Amino acid sequence: MGEIARSMSSDEKSRARETALRLLGMCDRSKRELKERLLRNGHSAEIADNVTAEMEALGYIDDRRYAERFASDAVNRRNAGHQMIVSALRKKGVAKDIIDDVLCKVSSDYSQADTARRALGRKLRKSGSLPLDKWEIRRLSDYLRRRGFSYDIIRGVLKGTEQDDYIG
Repeated sequence: MGEIARSMSSDEKSRARETALRLLGMCDRSKRELKERLLRNGHSAEIADNVTAEMEALGYIDDRRYAERFASDAVNRRNAGHQMIVSALRKKGVAKDIIDDVLCKVSSDYSQADTARRALGRKLRKSGSLPLDKWEIRRLSDYLRRRGFSYDIIRGVLKGTEQDDYIG
């Protein structure tokens, strides 16, 4: 009986390993994301833990590397601010100390104000409405806030478009 249970466990672990490799082949994932996907695919918690640990030991998953790529992509492609990056990485199960380190690195590589200006420029090109009235400034301020920028960054980027009284 013990041999059969071991064989079934070995088969499940092999299937879980194949699933993990397929999932990682599609896109980079955090440790918690991979474990959750394995559980969702019907693998036991023990097998999911073992396979996730194995993938981490092999270097196939690395939360720090994942967070760095995610943050860089978020800034470059989506013009995301720090708050948006922090929120997304927390949802993906990345540890707070890794998030803090990655934000320091991103801050040294990219200016938040420049990123906010790019986001604002993209939004203005789409809407094409200049000069801006107070309601459009509020709408743009709300847009930048949803993109994860702080009030200080938003105020600095929108300064000069109209009076600052309408921001925030």
